[in-house]
Amino acid sequence: MKYFNKILSPEFFFVILLLLIFSHSYSHIFTDNLFSSYSYSELFINYQAGLIRRGLLGEIYWQYNKIIETDPKKFFGLIFFILYITQVYFLYYICKFYRSSKFLIILIFFAPQLILFPIYDYKVYFLKDIFSKFTIFLHGFLILKFKREEYLYYFKLLVLPFLVISILIHEYQILFISIHILLSINFLGDKKKIRKIFNLYSILLIPVLFTFLTLGNQTQFNELNEILKIFNAEIHPQLGGGFRNLIGGFYKWHFYYFSYSDFLNLFLCFLLSIVVPIYIFENFRIMKIININSNLKSNYLFFFIPTLICFLALDHGRNISLIANHVFIFYMTLNFNKIKFNNLIKKTEKNINYIFWLSIFVFFYIFMWEIDQYAGFGLQGKETTIFKSSLFAEFVKLMHYSYYLIDFYIFDLPEIKL
Repeated sequence: MKYFNKILSPEFFFVILLLLIFSHSYSHIFTDNLFSSYSYSELFINYQAGLIRRGLLGEIYWQYNKIIETDPKKFFGLIFFILYITQVYFLYYICKFYRSSKFLIILIFFAPQLILFPIYDYKVYFLKDIFSKFTIFLHGFLILKFKREEYLYYFKLLVLPFLVISILIHEYQILFISIHILLSINFLGDKKKIRKIFNLYSILLIPVLFTFLTLGNQTQFNELNEILKIFNAEIHPQLGGGFRNLIGGFYKWHFYYFSYSDFLNLFLCFLLSIVVPIYIFENFRIMKIININSNLKSNYLFFFIPTLICFLALDHGRNISLIANHVFIFYMTLNFNKIKFNNLIKKTEKNINYIFWLSIFVFFYIFMWEIDQYAGFGLQGKETTIFKSSLFAEFVKLMHYSYYLIDFYIFDLPEIKL
């Protein structure tokens, strides 16, 4: 058992996640096997047709490409690869207090709505949501890494600039600023320091105002599409329509195309991705394994209300994943009582019934369902489900990828004939 526990360590799971990220990143950057224009084309939005929301990343590439001509796939791919790999490291560090529970570590590392979301649905690999997720993971890492006296310095140095950049890359970040404020208030506690942090957060009013003043219009949309023809990129029409198209799309999606099976998939995705983790961590809170600042005990959930606005957008899988990541970081940064947690683990391990049912639940959670961009919505009336092979299917893909990589770059392997 000791040997078994050493193998199934957080380091082992960390390596598996790295292998999955490496293999998928290689396929996205250096091949066309997983290419999807959905998220990739939006990366090119820039300021060449005037100031417009979501334009910062595309403008950086435009200016860089003028100096050094670069394959956009490799330029954007390197940025996303670094963000994904760093996020995996943050996850590993943030989970350090929970190492004594293999069940919880496995659940967190391989939850379909967290790190593995862009792996299960290849179309979302290049989604700009990674900047919002990276920023909340960075914030959580700094809270656990540094003391309160150091926190304000690193917040100004890292978190605040990343929040500004993330807002200018995609306005979704605005909806999740409240969670960052919640993390800061809970961690600092002291009223003087909270006032200081609020003064820092007030700086974000500048990029927020900029975003609302540069929503974009149909003329810019048309000009941008003409400019970006050189990259074979076409921007989604919603950029030109602004909120009018957003509301129209919301109506068509939910009151015209949406079926009972679509609702069931969405409901189950929300339940498994958000409600189940909240249930687990709220039980930890009740048992005083984790503790919230006394000033927030009765109202901390209100900070999550702005995040629900993202459901106006149509792809609910990404919305659920975004909220789930922020929920996870919030609970993981709360004050942790290691002694009470270890006592709970010892008590659980002595009960064979707990072990049995926990094993069944964890196996189901990481192997038998997944969340995609649309949270199981059946496009064009197609029947679909969220209950399908997930992590096991990725292991199979990883084996296929390893075979072809070795065969192509290292030495010839026997031909596979079916």
